[in-house]
Amino acid sequence: MSINYVESEDESVIGLYIKRTTYRLDAANLTGYENLVDFNFGEKHLYGRVSRYFVPIMPENASLDLKQFKATNAPEKSISAIGFVVDAFNDLALEFKRCAASGQIKSDDSFLSNLTVYKAYEDPERLYGGQLTAYENSITNEFARKKVQVKNFDEFIAEFKRLLEGTIKRIPFTKPAYIKSRYCPINCSGLAVEVANLDCSNDEEKISKFINSPNWEFYVNACRSYGFMVDQFIPWRLVADIGSSPMLGYAVEYGYNTTDEILSGYEYAHTSFYDQFKYFLLNLYNKVKPTNIIEIKYCVDGIKRFVTYPQSYTIDQLTNKYSEEYFLRLYFDLRFIEEESQFKDFEKEMLIDDCIELYQNNDISTALEVFERILNKTFDYRGSLSYIKEQLDAARTTTATSAITTTGGGY
Repeated sequence: MSINYVESEDESVIGLYIKRTTYRLDAANLTGYENLVDFNFGEKHLYGRVSRYFVPIMPENASLDLKQFKATNAPEKSISAIGFVVDAFNDLALEFKRCAASGQIKSDDSFLSNLTVYKAYEDPERLYGGQLTAYENSITNEFARKKVQVKNFDEFIAEFKRLLEGTIKRIPFTKPAYIKSRYCPINCSGLAVEVANLDCSNDEEKISKFINSPNWEFYVNACRSYGFMVDQFIPWRLVADIGSSPMLGYAVEYGYNTTDEILSGYEYAHTSFYDQFKYFLLNLYNKVKPTNIIEIKYCVDGIKRFVTYPQSYTIDQLTNKYSEEYFLRLYFDLRFIEEESQFKDFEKEMLIDDCIELYQNNDISTALEVFERILNKTFDYRGSLSYIKEQLDAARTTTATSAITTTGGGY
């Protein structure tokens, strides 16, 4: 067992705390490397997953083509990232090979002689799909455990919201909340590359295999030269700095001349989620509603047994019965709960009402965009529709998804 650093979680709580603190202090003292970034600090952990307005975003695969890496630890497995990120990394890996061959760096280092990709892009749709399936199973089980019998969609939604309120602050339900959460790794941005398969909780290996490596200084500086940041607390993770000149040089080959143009390939997470929102709710309702409900009633002529059948809906019947405003309000209510916003109740109602009016006068995407911008980034809420419109018009002069948060990226 390491004296100074954590090797496993099988230590006392006080021991883990002291050793974690030791590593954090040592990592913080790694000065002189402008591209060594603490992605756990403040908003930096959202890099690549939110717009400059802190609205959750994700790569739009049709726009940002993925490309496979050449050097991976598992040739039989496809490991990919955004095309220009792969090109930059391939050239970085060639630089390591050249310098190792010429004796400029140590040639037998475990990870920092011959850079190999162990992990890169993770599909956020797939990861979120697993989260949503888990939610669906959990809610279905809770309905069965509590023997909840709903007769219609209204009763279902009331119970559904009660169940979510107990978990949604800890475990995100909507896709926007998931993309911002720590359940969603930075790899989902398509900008991250990992050159080792070590345990993130093992601080001893971070020190011995990376920070104390004779090739460490070359590694960090070479990464900077090719447009990569190095994660201070997961030093084998490289993250493309899409505001840096080297990385933009690679992006130009794909038709992206600026950071804004790169980020035009990202889409809002709430767009695709809301498109499926009604379908998810209807599917869940059909799973939890009983085949029939038997009720025993005492009448003047004795005990009678009544059988009722829960209301069934097609998606068309559901949308005809419940307006778009109904689903928008439900979505807004859930997002307020997830974000633990500082809005007062009357401010929430004002914002919802104003966004509903935006939907009525414009479209759904405008209403959702305004709501998410106000919800995700704190600023004074003035409570007027004109104020919201001014915010939207000002923001659209730069484009809805024109840039992710600049913290830690240097652009």
